[in-house]
Amino acid sequence: MADVETQDSQKTLVAFVVGLLIGGMLVWAFSGPADEKKKDAMKTDEITASTTTETTDSSAPATMEVGEANIKVADQDAGMSVKIDSATYPVEEGWIAVRDYQDDKEGYVLGAVRFSKADGLNPMDIVLTRPTVAGQKYAISLYEEGGDNDWGGDKKLDGIFGTFMAK
Repeated sequence: MADVETQDSQKTLVAFVVGLLIGGMLVWAFSGPADEKKKDAMKTDEITASTTTETTDSSAPATMEVGEANIKVADQDAGMSVKIDSATYPVEEGWIAVRDYQDDKEGYVLGAVRFSKADGLNPMDIVLTRPTVAGQKYAISLYEEGGDNDWGGDKKLDGIFGTFMAK
């Protein structure tokens, strides 16, 4: 009888140790450096506003123009950013975004940057979360800032404010 209890205790101990090893390996597999990169990519896909998206080009005009919307973006090389040639914004605070554009329909947002007359933000480049592709058409959309200076929940302004082709 003592042998049976000893064998049961040993089996329980072995099962416990194996469970700990498997659990530890799962934690290691799902929380390593690769997981941090995935989290960063998810944040980027959500277009979380950051200081890097609010930088202005040193060659940008000192003041932002507000009036009838007029955004000029020329066809440009495919890549991880889009150059804005000139912009007059219809609102004083908001976001300018690059979106996929096929069959006259807007798709996913590739990148956005905040503009603000009060804060002196007059962006001349939009950094993207994924690159544009040569031969594809893209749209420029505008969003009115909702008051939190953070991307998300802002009101999209009606219309397409420009298109361009990636070369």
